[in-house]
Amino acid sequence: MQPIPAPRLTIKCQDGDYRELEWDKAVLTVGRDVANDLIINHRLASRRHARFEQDETGFYIHDLGSTNGTYVNGERIDGLRQLHNQDQVVIADTIITFQDPEATVKGVLPPEVLRATREELRVDSRSKEIFIKGQPLDPPLTVKEFQLLELLYNRKGQVVSKEEIAHAVWDYEVFDYNAIDALVYRVRQRIEPVPTNPRYLVTQRGFGYRLFTTPE
Repeated sequence: MQPIPAPRLTIKCQDGDYRELEWDKAVLTVGRDVANDLIINHRLASRRHARFEQDETGFYIHDLGSTNGTYVNGERIDGLRQLHNQDQVVIADTIITFQDPEATVKGVLPPEVLRATREELRVDSRSKEIFIKGQPLDPPLTVKEFQLLELLYNRKGQVVSKEEIAHAVWDYEVFDYNAIDALVYRVRQRIEPVPTNPRYLVTQRGFGYRLFTTPE
């Protein structure tokens, strides 16, 4: 089991000084006194100014009745204030940014993940099942029907020739392609809402077949 990484505090002063501090214990004291864990050497900082505190409920900044106050995101706090990822604590001339390594990062999902979430047709090679709009196909396909669909699924969006189908499904170099047409027909009867107007398994005339799992 991986240990949970400690939060970090990034510390910037007006004089350009920059450093990072790992918040690896329950309490970190802040102030002008040299006995503090985080020393702010500025006349606007009190000797015992504030404490960073953490427990099982979260992370906090605690103002200790300082003369000039402790600010979180521009607001002066009174006593204890819970911290969230990227919150900024200002004490005297120093900006302290809280970084929570467990926070969920906002961003854009990769295109392949987004496509997978929109898939209407999915082939599970492990369980040998076909899912259409999240529902398993029942009864299941025959062995050759599944092999055909699995081949097309692994090459989704690409044209697969009848020669490739013959070799993959029947292991023949030369084959009567009428059998492939018949197999495609049977698969369409099982997976297509309207088999005569295929939505998923599409003929590319003169070339072969293509499978679309996220049709527009």
